[in-house]
Amino acid sequence: MATHGATGQIATSANLDCVSAPLQEILSRQDDWTLPKTLRAQAAKRPSAPALQFENGATLSYAELLQRVEAFSANLLSMGVARGDRVALVMENSIEMVVAWCAINLIAAVEVPVNHALRGRFLTHVLENSAAEIVIIDGGLIGPLVDIKDDVTCVKHLVVNGAPKLPLPWPVSDFDTLIAGCDDAGLERVRAIDVAPDEPAAIIYTSGTTGPAKGVLLPHGQMWAWAYHMCDALRITHEDVYLVVLPLFHGNAQIMQVYAAMMAGAKVALYKRFSTSRWVDQAIESKATVSSLLGVMAQFIFDQKPCDKDAHVPISRMVTIPMPAAIGERFRRRFNVACIEAYGMTEICLPIMQRLNEEPRPGSCGRVIEDWFEVAIVDPETDRDLPPNTVGEIVVRPKHPCTMMLDYFRMPERTLKAWRNLWFHTGDSGKYDEDGYYYFVDRLQDRIRRRGENISSYEIEAVAAEFENVLEAAAIAVPAAEGDDDIELCVVTRDGTLDYLVFLEHCRKRMAHFAVPRYFRVFNEFPKTPNGKVLKRELRQSSALSTWDRVAAGIHIGRDS
Repeated sequence: MATHGATGQIATSANLDCVSAPLQEILSRQDDWTLPKTLRAQAAKRPSAPALQFENGATLSYAELLQRVEAFSANLLSMGVARGDRVALVMENSIEMVVAWCAINLIAAVEVPVNHALRGRFLTHVLENSAAEIVIIDGGLIGPLVDIKDDVTCVKHLVVNGAPKLPLPWPVSDFDTLIAGCDDAGLERVRAIDVAPDEPAAIIYTSGTTGPAKGVLLPHGQMWAWAYHMCDALRITHEDVYLVVLPLFHGNAQIMQVYAAMMAGAKVALYKRFSTSRWVDQAIESKATVSSLLGVMAQFIFDQKPCDKDAHVPISRMVTIPMPAAIGERFRRRFNVACIEAYGMTEICLPIMQRLNEEPRPGSCGRVIEDWFEVAIVDPETDRDLPPNTVGEIVVRPKHPCTMMLDYFRMPERTLKAWRNLWFHTGDSGKYDEDGYYYFVDRLQDRIRRRGENISSYEIEAVAAEFENVLEAAAIAVPAAEGDDDIELCVVTRDGTLDYLVFLEHCRKRMAHFAVPRYFRVFNEFPKTPNGKVLKRELRQSSALSTWDRVAAGIHIGRDS
């Protein structure tokens, strides 16, 4: 099978503090590809350098960050957390979440960052699949966990950041107590633990398409390599300030941003969440020089009325995945920022990326980083290689060990299916041109992407099927005005009718806010294949008995709804 793409530009900048060495030297130091060694190296090299600031609060130095992390690690050990144990994090962006994540990895345990919008069966699945016995959680986020207490058998202990608002059915430790300090013996135990790059570091859940969400098991080496590629792509140095507004429970913010900044010895300016109206002000007040946005967020920012402050945004380099083609060049000029695009997944890092020193090609996500990955476009039915400008499935494999996922945690069948013929099958369609530039085209599988979140149609359908009057359900993506998708939920009911308001409330209580459908349609029956599979592509053109748009009805569902 042929592979395509120009030779990757690896660590060509002499200014890169941690990744300026030649490729062979980097590969020879693979034992250092772990978060504990990365954090300790920066704390030793630049102990007083600024590491992390949350919004307008005090800035932690690298030495202060490591001190808190080691104390928390020691106290986790005293609670019985051991190598390989999974520890769930249900937290909003904060210094505390960064400390907890790093502390878990420092003792060779596995962090499980959980989307704090999850409810009901979605949250139950993540906790039960990961078998996390300890959950570190913000006090204000405890409600959904208490709601599923009878369904979650794995959880044995909570570490609560902030006062809980509800009585809890589990033993509880106070986060502030665990972060405050530990004795010398505890520190010695932490510092004696050596973590290898092939050991698991995290399980990050990504939406299932024909089943429940899959837990991507990432080794330390993969997380390191992913951060390394970001350092190289954005030319990050210790003089940079990285503005982080995306949620830390995703790999983008955690690995591509915070970890990459840590690797370069840069400062992280962390905010609780993305705000369209506040983004320019946040960039200016934090003096940020580097950032990362999802394409839909760039669209939201661009749609704001231009103002004088736009010219004073200090960000000079940014990753936008993907930058909407219609606004790309105008966005760059308006904010005087160089934007690069890339293609990747939690499972595979970013094997395709643009370079800062080349003119962007509209619609292209860049070229293969050939020193690290092989990429091919194949016929999705036969896996045979396809020629340039022919749409097929994007498949990927690494050139170095520990740089892609280990497996889908406790889902061997899904792992085997993804790794057919020794290639990881992304489920995405794309093409490449004669110059080796790649273009993402569409999703082969039945995923929905809503405001930057990948959403499982299977899980939406499972919630809908719990409603007494629903016989069958099918969730599909429909274009949203601002980019990405809106969600349309098609149902077949027992009597051909549906009480939309009651059904909406059923969905709202059991789904993350971003997964609640906007459109609802009732059918007599679904179009199906001879073997009974719903033909979702035909649902969009099929006539429904009735249709309802909750937004047109004045019902908006947000994070706090």
